[in-house]
Amino acid sequence: MSNEFGYIPEAPSQTSFNNKGIFTPTNIYSLDRDDKWTQFGQLELIQTQTVSSAVCDFTDLQIDKYSLHFFTFSDIRFGSQTEFGYKLSNDHGTTYETGYYFATKRVDSANNGSNRTSTGQNTARLFGDIDSSVDSAGNGFMYLYGAGDSNKYTFSQSQFAFSDNADRGSIEYGGQMYDHTEQITAIRFGAGTSMGTMTSATISLYGIRSY
Repeated sequence: MSNEFGYIPEAPSQTSFNNKGIFTPTNIYSLDRDDKWTQFGQLELIQTQTVSSAVCDFTDLQIDKYSLHFFTFSDIRFGSQTEFGYKLSNDHGTTYETGYYFATKRVDSANNGSNRTSTGQNTARLFGDIDSSVDSAGNGFMYLYGAGDSNKYTFSQSQFAFSDNADRGSIEYGGQMYDHTEQITAIRFGAGTSMGTMTSATISLYGIRSY
């Protein structure tokens, strides 16, 4: 790879925040491959999992590389009426922690609204309730903040759209918190406060690039 990148007679500094000047598409491609091309907020896929009759564990959040994570959820289904949530791990999934704070708002198409809150549930609630009906399924997204920092609490922010156990179109959105200053290295998604298995789900984990 050329060090000049179109500069005569001197090459530019090739470090974060210091890629100055005019770059050709070839220059950009080469810098991007060497992780020297600044792209704030860039989503980078870490892993996608499709599970059946199982929980979904992500045991490598790549916390050495990402301080902010983004999850997408498609076709979340259960075998009986329950809620959907997660647990966090500080040992790459060997054990999972309990005691989560959350506050969510739920509204359905019949104009019913309710709040869901906790100051110590075994799981962090994301949405509920759906059941085994063929029309009952959930889709959504979640941001996870500060998982790799042992000096900070770990927070999440979520939003889901779903058909509930009464086949009503519904949304649930809110925030969750794990109030311990631990380095979080893994996350498990599952059904109910006991973290039971899901009938099916496709979940993708992304890192959001920062410099």
